Amino acid sequence: MIIRCGIIAILMMFLVLGSMCISVGQSDIGKIKCICIDAGHGGKDPGAIGSKTREKDVVLAVALRLGRLIEVAYPNIKVVYIRNKDVFVELRDRTRIANNNKADLFISIHANALDVKKKPSNKYIKGVETFVLGTNSSEHNLRVAMKENSVIHYEDDYSAKYAGFDPSKVESYILFNMVRNLHLENSVNLATMIQSELVKTTKQVNREVRQAPLWVLKDVAMPAVLVEIGYISNPDDERFMMSNAGQDKIARSIFKGFQNYKNKLEAKTAGVLMLEGQETAKNNVITERHSINKKEVASERPLYAIQVASSVVCIKNSANICHGMQVNELNSGGRFRYYVQASENLNTVKKSLSEVRMIVKDCFVIAIYKNKIISVAEAQKLSK
Repeated sequence: MIIRCGIIAILMMFLVLGSMCISVGQSDIGKIKCICIDAGHGGKDPGAIGSKTREKDVVLAVALRLGRLIEVAYPNIKVVYIRNKDVFVELRDRTRIANNNKADLFISIHANALDVKKKPSNKYIKGVETFVLGTNSSEHNLRVAMKENSVIHYEDDYSAKYAGFDPSKVESYILFNMVRNLHLENSVNLATMIQSELVKTTKQVNREVRQAPLWVLKDVAMPAVLVEIGYISNPDDERFMMSNAGQDKIARSIFKGFQNYKNKLEAKTAGVLMLEGQETAKNNVITERHSINKKEVASERPLYAIQVASSVVCIKNSANICHGMQVNELNSGGRFRYYVQASENLNTVKKSLSEVRMIVKDCFVIAIYKNKIISVAEAQKLSK
């Protein structure tokens, strides 16, 4: 009897432990496990230069403080530093580091500046602002993008590395119109929370959340923001960024913004998981209804389609990019491209464009030939 009770007690203990393990496993779903912190510029690239300090120095100090705050508060979150000392890191390598570590968030820290010699009144402009990837064409946002992208000039053979992109030429920024930020909503949410905390804690001028064609955010496969922590060309901002108290307030503000985002995201994920099974079943029905004929995709003739997304890494849940339509994947030119409504008839695809744009606003027509992206004009010649 005693032995039997003992066995039952042991079995009960294993059941309890097992249920605890299941609970922990389920609670990990949707959690932020890795965050990448990018201190802008570095090494031979000083960034913006103030009267007493350099951008690369103050942003590194803030980045290290931010990382320590996260490591102490959340020991289970892996913190990846793009640089933790004064070294030069190429822009494309910053993206690669974040993607290779499968980071859940990317925060790039910079300091702004204006040309005071050219226009003395520029020294009075101050404040903090937070950017997400976008094609906003305002003069201010483009100027900031040009300044931050100018790091490319420090790289050898940059024209070949970045496919002819020149950060100093306005026409180079046309290519950003073809990049769809798959994480825009979450990026904006993170940026809004960081910006709110920055203004509240530092009492700096609020220059709001903005969109700009920033190369360092272009190919990261996760929500990403670039924080301009002040104007190094403004004496007050520069003094604040140089001080230990200022750096501490800035780092704590970004940390608090991240913390608010994390809590909100995980609370939302917990609610979504309850409906995930039903949603998956519904999507499977829709996908079957809109499937594309395999013979058509394998055609020797050029295909026309509507691109809805592109990424440097494979998107796991690509079906969610364009609900209600079969989403196809093509790995071409070093990018994964996702498209719908493929057809050998260009006019048929064009007629579908307005329908797709109701789901994905910034989609556009592409041409595919022998598993490679070609221009629509070239495809038309081949079709003839």
